Amino acid sequence: MSLDPVLLEGFLPPPHGRFLDIGCGTGALSFLLLARDPAATGVGLELQPRLAALAARGREANGWQSRFEIVVGDARGPDERIGAAAFDLVATNPPYRTVAGNRRPPDDERALAHQEIALALPEWVACAARAVRPGGRVAAIFPAERVGELLEALRAQALSPSRLRPVYPRAGEPASRVLVEAERAGRRPLVIEAPLVLHVAGARYTPEVRRLLDEE
Repeated sequence: MSLDPVLLEGFLPPPHGRFLDIGCGTGALSFLLLARDPAATGVGLELQPRLAALAARGREANGWQSRFEIVVGDARGPDERIGAAAFDLVATNPPYRTVAGNRRPPDDERALAHQEIALALPEWVACAARAVRPGGRVAAIFPAERVGELLEALRAQALSPSRLRPVYPRAGEPASRVLVEAERAGRRPLVIEAPLVLHVAGARYTPEVRRLLDEE
């Protein structure tokens, strides 16, 4: 499993209320949110049927049928099964490699999951803005080099960035990711939080990351 869903879930303090996971894939982020907050309920929106079927298997294995709905659909258009302003939290680990300048993976499923082929930054932000209630939260993990684009896209949809945490592979190296939370109709100034460093010597995770992985 990618570390990105773990980092995003760890960035989001409960309660989560009713959440929407845009591009839920096999359900990793949703399952982490449900496990952290036993009162939370959610909807996973996934374009690819095979990945949605795997998420359904995981839901059933955990006994979360009553807490988690999976919708096979396209975030680029309104879906009557996902109500407007219906969610307290919208969270996503979206495709974030641009098509231009990046080699397309040979596997179509992987390409859709990782590149902005069917879901680009302005499109998932627009979906999040439709879905989140006033005062609700929108959160994402995204490449650090595209943080300016992300903040601009959020503000264009009246989503006010309130928290940002840079993620560094190792101390002294450039940031690789950013964790960002925005509020619908929010008024709080943007707070830049202390960096999250992933690795110490070699490939060993830092104590904070090990705690997120339940390895401590």
